[in-house]
This record gives sequence, structure tokens and C-alpha cells, in this order.
Amino acid sequence: MATTSRNARGPRLGTQFRGKLAAAYGQRGVGPNSLWYVYSPRSQSDWVLRSDLEWDHFVLTESDPTIMSCSYEPAKQSLSLNGQMLEIPVDAIITYSDGRVEWRQVRFAGGERDEQSPATRQLNERIAAARYAGVAYKLWTEESIRRNAIRLANWRRAIAWMAAARDRSLAAYQDELRQALRSKSSLTLGQIESMFGEASFGLYAAAAFGELQRGIYVSNLDEMPLSLHTVIQLR
Repeated sequence: MATTSRNARGPRLGTQFRGKLAAAYGQRGVGPNSLWYVYSPRSQSDWVLRSDLEWDHFVLTESDPTIMSCSYEPAKQSLSLNGQMLEIPVDAIITYSDGRVEWRQVRFAGGERDEQSPATRQLNERIAAARYAGVAYKLWTEESIRRNAIRLANWRRAIAWMAAARDRSLAAYQDELRQALRSKSSLTLGQIESMFGEASFGLYAAAAFGELQRGIYVSNLDEMPLSLHTVIQLR
């Protein structure tokens, strides 16, 4: 059965929390939005998100196996279009496994619903400027982010399990799981718990979720609530 050792860490988490949260509170102003301090297993970094919608977008992004890397640092990109400089707000930068880069703005839908509105024209200008710079620009709204409530609920729990194992090397657990799956067509989380024991089940589950995140495994997390009946299969 797998054993792990603690990785060397940088500054203490408490120090990191205080610095990032203080900066985020200063940037938020007097707005009513929640602040979320999250750990991203994909980037192995902590991030501050500025709204519940950004939190849901974060969960959706972490669950997407077609994504290779991501940054949730808000910024503005300056690009030129037809001789005019545009300031383009970017809430996340996504790099897909095939090399495509996407700049995302995350907010509730507004005037873009009307194809003739100034908001739509502004969005189209930003899309054109980004395309000229070699990247895609996309507005992610509640309609696309919250389309699958089961997926979001499941991956909130999966991310929490992976975050709890952030100081552990999961390579040995992943190797053992892969060997077990090669000898079986599929395993449920309950079978994994029975196979490796309750005491270390959390680490095997975190290892399984990490492989799902990378597209090594597939599961029914988009269709069924996460439970001991959740199925894990090799792709």
C-alpha cells in the first residue's frame, strides 16, 4: 500500500491567506459579492475569487479534462484593434491540452443578450482584438457555468478532497489505482475503499479525482451524485 512524504513548502499558509485576502478586500471596494479563498489542484496554487459565480466557474474549470493549465488572476489586457487601444478585462486565462489559449471574462449576462446592443458590439470588438493577438476571448455567464448542477456539486466535494491531500505526494496511490483498474473494467469508490482500506481511502479518492481531472480516467460525475457508487474507469 502506498506511503507518502510531506513536500517542502514555502511561506506558511496563514501568511499567504492574510496577504492575498487583504489585497482582494482592497480591490473589492464596497460591492456585495462574496470572496472565496480556494486551492486549485490543477495549478497547485491558492487563488482569491471575487464572487459566487467566479467560484462556480472555478469548479467547472477544475473539472474540465481538456484543460492543461489555468490562472484565475484578474487582469486587463491592452490590445489594438483598427488603430484603437482596447482594455480587455480578463478573469481567467485557460490553456487547453491542444495548445489553444482562452481569455475569459466571468460575470452575469447583461446587454449581450441583445445582438444590437452596445454591450454586444463591445464584446465583439474584444473578441476580434484577442483573435488578432492569437487567443480566444469568451464571456462566461451563469447560463454556461451553471448548466449542470450535479457536476458542480460533485466537483466541489472532489476539489475539497484533493485540497485536503495537497501536502501529500499521490504518485504511489495513482500507480496502485492504475494497476487495479487495468485488471478490472471499472471500480466504484466503494470498491476502492474496500480494496485499500478506510484509513487511506481519502488519499486514493484524491488520487482518482486528480486522474479524472487530467482525463486519464472517466466517471459518471456529470450524471450521478458523488457517492461510494461513483464509477471510475480508465479512458
